[in-house]
Amino acid sequence: MRTLRTIIMGSMMVIPGLVLGLLIWYIAGRPESEPLETLICNGIPLLSIGLGLYFGWQTGEEYSATYEG
Repeated sequence: MRTLRTIIMGSMMVIPGLVLGLLIWYIAGRPESEPLETLICNGIPLLSIGLGLYFGWQTGEEYSATYEG
């Protein structure tokens, strides 16, 4: 269940990451230089997905199975 929660949270962070990347790209003046455009268009959505996966894993601890004994 923890893994499923992590995957769902990570996949749901794609949309906000893409929207945020688009807004920053537009505010930055629609750069066409390769390093800045790559960082904005690829880095921000990937960071958003990574953070969604991280927080999904961290907050899903109550679903993890721990066996004592």
